[in-house]
Amino acid sequence: MIVVEGSEQLKAFRLKPDSKTRCVVATCCNTPVFLEFQGGHWIDLFSPLWPEDEMPAVDIRTMTSDLPNPSVLDNDIPSGPLTTAGFYAKLLVAWAAMGFRTPKFEVDGKLQA
Repeated sequence: MIVVEGSEQLKAFRLKPDSKTRCVVATCCNTPVFLEFQGGHWIDLFSPLWPEDEMPAVDIRTMTSDLPNPSVLDNDIPSGPLTTAGFYAKLLVAWAAMGFRTPKFEVDGKLQA
């Protein structure tokens, strides 16, 4: 991932020091930029950061089984265990194509909970 300007404003936040997931925040405006799972080969960009005409369409919802009431979700976007399994299968194929490498994105500084 390339940050054109302001990379010095990015700080990492973890719920606990040993958390595998970090949220990277732009401290100048307190805006979340992306989530990253340690050891993963992808990052999740926060959709409000995309210009509306460039934002990719939402394909699926993941991690919906944790919802207390899944019926609150519209049926316009696929979700559920089979959808999530297919998504992870695609991620595995993409990771294999990358030679099972894990890209690094260094962020100077941390935010404390």
